Amino acid sequence: SGSSEEEQAAAAAAAAAYQRDIILNPSKATLTPAEFEQTWFERKMPSKHPRFHQRVSSTKEGYFEAEKDLDESRPSLSSQHGPNSSGASASVVMTNHIQEKLHPMVYRQDLKQRIEELVSTAMDVKKSLWEVHISSGPLGRSGAISREACDEIYSRNGTDNGSSTGSQEKEKETILLFKCHHSLGDAVSLSASIGDLVDEANEIKEKIKAEIRRRRNQGKNKSALQKMLKLLQSIIMFLLGSLQALLRHGYLLLTTRTNPWHTVLGLTPAEGEVLALSLGRSVSWYDNIASVEEVKNVAKLLGGPKATVNDVFVSCVTAAVARQLEEHRKRILVQKSIQGGIGKEAENSDCGDKQSSFNVVIPSHLAGGIIPPGRGVGNLIGAFVARVPGEMGKSIRPSERLALVHDELYKVKRSPAAILSFGMAKLMASYFPERLAVRLFQSSSANAAVAVTNSRGPEEKVHINGRPVEALNGFLPLPPGLPVGVVVGSYNSKVSLSLNADKFAIPDADKFLGWVLDEYHLLVKEAALKKGVKA
Repeated sequence: SGSSEEEQAAAAAAAAAYQRDIILNPSKATLTPAEFEQTWFERKMPSKHPRFHQRVSSTKEGYFEAEKDLDESRPSLSSQHGPNSSGASASVVMTNHIQEKLHPMVYRQDLKQRIEELVSTAMDVKKSLWEVHISSGPLGRSGAISREACDEIYSRNGTDNGSSTGSQEKEKETILLFKCHHSLGDAVSLSASIGDLVDEANEIKEKIKAEIRRRRNQGKNKSALQKMLKLLQSIIMFLLGSLQALLRHGYLLLTTRTNPWHTVLGLTPAEGEVLALSLGRSVSWYDNIASVEEVKNVAKLLGGPKATVNDVFVSCVTAAVARQLEEHRKRILVQKSIQGGIGKEAENSDCGDKQSSFNVVIPSHLAGGIIPPGRGVGNLIGAFVARVPGEMGKSIRPSERLALVHDELYKVKRSPAAILSFGMAKLMASYFPERLAVRLFQSSSANAAVAVTNSRGPEEKVHINGRPVEALNGFLPLPPGLPVGVVVGSYNSKVSLSLNADKFAIPDADKFLGWVLDEYHLLVKEAALKKGVKA
């Protein structure tokens, strides 16, 4: 009996020490699957966002059903797991969602392969709509954040960068890889839901409420007559804008008969699909590219007073697409010359004419990127297609490309195109046969070369149980027929980029994002010159 009491006291002391270690020294304690599960329930994620614990019904096609055995009343972490716990005793329901993985060993490469597999494999939506892969290991080993960011953490925590024996063991990192089916929710609502999981959830809610109040107050000083006239004007503008948007999109469909990637590579759409499946995906990401404020300044200086962060990086991405198409051309011509040599005219025609312009898809959140507190995850994303400058070579400066991109995007995003696309997608998904709906979805992108979306994260660094979240990156799920997707993200007032692409189009994702950064740095230099400051 005495021995049992001593063991219980020792276990309680160990658990208490474990809890103190998490709270006081977060860099020394990794986030285990068990603690993630505990936090998930403590912060009432199932009741705040019921869709997280639903799945596609196996008996009623087109409907969701709740997961069974869901219990939000969880015992405290310290009563379940001691300091050596691996967190293996997750509940039956959460084992469908939480997986513990070995930490990546080779800098960036292991993590890239893991993400490429996640973005290219289908989910069993009758089992779950999301999963999270958790791994922990020495800080910086995975390459999830840059070496510069790791050095900053070492400096902040008063440790060195691992050069001395055993010093690396002082700093740990945990990677959470979330994989979600698109039916779970759009990027904005998923980002908002993750905001409910962090320590600063209440502060984030208050900021959202303040923004909603600000937007509502903009029209409070208007009289009833002014409001009625404004409503009438909005209805007329919506109807006229809808007609204009439909005509513009119809023009893009009629005048863009082939996808530029297929044209340059000499592929049919069917061959492109086969290559996409056989070669898989190519992914990359860069965090902490520049401050949001810097990018905004570049946009205003070179693109005009209404130019945005998204305009800047759509311009940079399209410049990178042009460079990638040119590289494909050169590679094909080298291969052909090795095989037997061909004339100059045949060389040019075999790779297709240069794409002086191509189409880009811009997803757009219909609520302006704001999810009111209390609203669960869901889909409220539309999109529009715009024609932007393509392979212009050295005949166009980066600032000129940016100005042209901004003008085109500004015209289209002021129209109801995104609302119409959302309504059409709902209609097709609900009432059209699946094969026909997929074909229509595929053609609706007007053979666009790339999709570029913007995902805003918290403006300040957030924490999970005291641990700072150093980086947030999302990868765009590729719609049918679109081989390249780029996410322009922001977190802690810093801009990040991520790429998810079919490997036949972008064989080297790191190089492609490097080209995007090259174009951005040229814009920064032009902006500095325009201000009269030495770059």
